[in-house]
Amino acid sequence: MAQRLRHKGLRIIASLLIVFAVVAFWVMRPLTETPFNTGEFTPIRDDSLAAKFAPRFVPHALYGAPTRVLYRMARSRDGNIHIAYHPFYPHEENPHEGTGAALSRLIYTGGLHLKDIMFGPADIELVEIVLDQKLQPVEISYEDAGDYDPQAFSVRHVAKLVKNPQPPFCFITSSWNHMFALAEAELCRSVSVLVPEYFTEAEWQKYRMVKKTEAILRRNRMHRVYERVAAP
Repeated sequence: MAQRLRHKGLRIIASLLIVFAVVAFWVMRPLTETPFNTGEFTPIRDDSLAAKFAPRFVPHALYGAPTRVLYRMARSRDGNIHIAYHPFYPHEENPHEGTGAALSRLIYTGGLHLKDIMFGPADIELVEIVLDQKLQPVEISYEDAGDYDPQAFSVRHVAKLVKNPQPPFCFITSSWNHMFALAEAELCRSVSVLVPEYFTEAEWQKYRMVKKTEAILRRNRMHRVYERVAAP
């Protein structure tokens, strides 16, 4: 009897190990390879130019405000300059009531820390500004929240593109995970400008911006292709 129970227990353990292995393989299997080149872009660094067009962010009572703004920059073949600004938040969390918000705190941003496993530590967003050869803004792109429900588990990302925007660029935070909406410059009149810092390779690696291979639980963070190589 004892021997049969021992064999049954071993079969259960073996079955669980097989199931675990299958799930682990499915979750971690490579989905896409990330090419580490900048195509037609030439990475450059210009701190004064980055500071001139740096976006401002109105602090939010619940969602906070970025503590830093990191940037990378490149010149495209047509002579335009692309600046990727990354507002940096130490953390993100849904502060609202509701089952979805509670599950988000338990599974995604806290508890299991699924977000950190998938993307990396902290929360790093993206606002891109494109300048023409005369250094005039020709477009600005960012992500806003679509059909925002603060009590839901997740937030739908909606890409936004504005042609010929007029500086200074002012943003309000439209969701707990730091999506943005472009606002009137008047709202940022009293907002301090965060001086953009160049996104060094050391910090790029620290915050795991780009993964060699993406998987279900290993995702690239928001960035542009030209950022994959640091300026010399």
